[in-house]
Amino acid sequence: MIFQLVLSLYLFLPYSVLSSIHTPHEDASIDCESLPSQTDFFSSQQLDMVCHHRKMWMEERAARVSIEMGEKPTRKQAAYLKAIEKCTRENCVRAGVKRPKRETRKTIRREVRMMSRDERKAVFEAMNILKNTEVDNITAWDLHTLVHYPDSAPGAHWGPAFLPWHREFLRQFEIGLQKERANAFLPYWDSTLDQGLPRPADSVLWSDELLGNGNGYVKTGPFKDWETNVLMPLSEVPVKRLYRSTGGRANDRLLSPRDIEWVESRGNYSDLTFCHDKTFESMHGLSHVWVGGFMFVIRVSPNDPSFYMHHAFVDYLWERFRQKQQTRDQRESEYAKKTCSKLQTLDAQMKPFGITNRDGLSNRYTDEWYEYEPIRHCSSDRPTCDSPYLFCDEKEWVCRSKVVLGGNCTGFEGSAICYKSTCISGSCRLPPRVELAKRLQKTATSHSAEETTQSSRRFARGVLWTKTLLIDEEGRGIRDSLATVSVDYGDGSTTTVYLNHTVEYPELPGMVYVPLPKVHGSESMKITVTARDSYGRYCQPQCYNTTVERHHVCEGILTLSSSLSNSSPISFTHDPNSRRFLDADLSVHPRLISVTPPYLVFACSRKMITSGMIWSIANSERPPRDTEEYVFIRVSLSRTDMDDLQVESSSLLDRDTWRSPVVEATSPVDPSILFVRVPNPELHSEGVSVRVSFLHHGNRRGCTVKCTSEDGWSEECDGTVSIHRDPTQSAEATFSSDPTRMPLLGWKMQYHPSTWTHRVPYLSFTC
Repeated sequence: MIFQLVLSLYLFLPYSVLSSIHTPHEDASIDCESLPSQTDFFSSQQLDMVCHHRKMWMEERAARVSIEMGEKPTRKQAAYLKAIEKCTRENCVRAGVKRPKRETRKTIRREVRMMSRDERKAVFEAMNILKNTEVDNITAWDLHTLVHYPDSAPGAHWGPAFLPWHREFLRQFEIGLQKERANAFLPYWDSTLDQGLPRPADSVLWSDELLGNGNGYVKTGPFKDWETNVLMPLSEVPVKRLYRSTGGRANDRLLSPRDIEWVESRGNYSDLTFCHDKTFESMHGLSHVWVGGFMFVIRVSPNDPSFYMHHAFVDYLWERFRQKQQTRDQRESEYAKKTCSKLQTLDAQMKPFGITNRDGLSNRYTDEWYEYEPIRHCSSDRPTCDSPYLFCDEKEWVCRSKVVLGGNCTGFEGSAICYKSTCISGSCRLPPRVELAKRLQKTATSHSAEETTQSSRRFARGVLWTKTLLIDEEGRGIRDSLATVSVDYGDGSTTTVYLNHTVEYPELPGMVYVPLPKVHGSESMKITVTARDSYGRYCQPQCYNTTVERHHVCEGILTLSSSLSNSSPISFTHDPNSRRFLDADLSVHPRLISVTPPYLVFACSRKMITSGMIWSIANSERPPRDTEEYVFIRVSLSRTDMDDLQVESSSLLDRDTWRSPVVEATSPVDPSILFVRVPNPELHSEGVSVRVSFLHHGNRRGCTVKCTSEDGWSEECDGTVSIHRDPTQSAEATFSSDPTRMPLLGWKMQYHPSTWTHRVPYLSFTC
């Protein structure tokens, strides 16, 4: 009763009072860099990161960062947390729909891949209930997260209270789950099962069936589209949805069997505690970093369900040490001499809970409330594992996680490493016959895709086309035509389009045309675009930020309008013949043509894809040399209507003359532009010079001619123009033999059409 009163009073204290309970200078004397650690377990960069995270925690503790979720807990929020702690001590769970009752049996915590289908269902349902149950505008899930904030739990990290504090925190969270589903329990994530894979991020753990995708916004699995109560820290863009970047950083790593051996071989409790040795907390922290996203920052890491499973494994490792190295009395009494601060002492209050750090050492947790079921590894006598998500690595006789379709299985050919697929040439793939059937089905579907699009009510007034780009693990454009892009138009209608099998410059490898409804006037609409790679795996969208000129992660939502002020800066066209040149600059010399990546691109990767990698795809593609005998230049003509007017170009080098009726040379999109044939300068190292003139009934017309230089200055001239394969020696910059490109010469079609610019021809005639 007394500890409940203490807890109740504590929870109702304003945060200004909470922050004064501890003083930051208590920890100022501790130099993280000088603390011992097993340096052969970590790189210097990893240890620097650990110390950086400690510094961040201390700064956030002093800054009272929990205020971002509210000034103080309301009475209902405090009552919820108080009830959870009361149930933790009494081991109570829900009985039907009435009040909780005491549970006599212990909870058995299993590795997440060892759970049965019904167990997974219960756990994931309970987690979603906590996520969707609001207590005065804050979800129950977020209240548990708030408890983990540094000013709420000032002694939860960076000291000997780290292990007992999290043991109590996890148990309270588990009670929260069991109040929603009585048969739920807190599973643990044994990351050593993933650590030995060719690429741990390909583990089946990060699949639709288990924890959902690990590359970007969590869009698959039981936690898809979870919103968070706070913005993801350290992000360049505002991210307020569950987000991960598993294995995306160079200095991250998962726990290894060698780490486990080190933990179990320690001589006493002090060896596992910060201030004595930072090895154990460093091991734990680098797995946080490996998951990335919200897990990267300690304060907000409980936003991700993987936090609880990772910490359950840390708690399991601590229990293995306790059982192996300590007597029952030692487990409840042995502590660290160096405690970092008063907050970490043995009899200090385990804030914000109504117990002490000593209480967190109690044998009662695993005597009465829960125990861990170990992984049974395979052997030569029994070469199987007890889960469809695990396989036996017969090289070392250990169970490892299986790998998802499309994942890396290099070195494991011939084993059962691939989940529902086969290891072929280092990649988990479907059997050839199944894959062929999918491709045949795709071919049959793609024939009718455009017809289906056209018949949608959204397209009654026409279709616009834009581009997107799908990027693979190596930062290159995907080339497998089974990759898809799906478009949700917001009214219940959708379209799925496939990757272009072949591309022609300025199309980029990995490019997909996306059909959009035509907009009129000032109207605008929101459209959601998603993508899957050829293996059906989620691809993370990235959008171009014109302010900083970089691609950033985004949710793939496009706002479409004819006005840039109401639209995403996306390029689009209604002309199918012009769509190939979207995002290209055709206002320059052919050798200088540049292509920008589309506004929206998709990273179909388990690695971090940077903006630089995206742009390198476009920069690596160069325009092919035009080897036709002739090319066409543009001239501008202002004239009265004369049906029999002809245009002529005469080469000054070899007297080659070309004539055409003006009506046949006129651009189909701009009646003031004519296309005039001239010799291709790529075939003439000295360049080409021609004189352009007009004839009427065989007589040369006396037209006024002006030449416009690159800087925009115009002056009268004699109609002679020189073009050269060297851009610096070419008076006319734009020319081509490609009939599909010619109507667009002079246009820079990058970003929103309202921002496109046009370069006038070098020669302008008034006849």
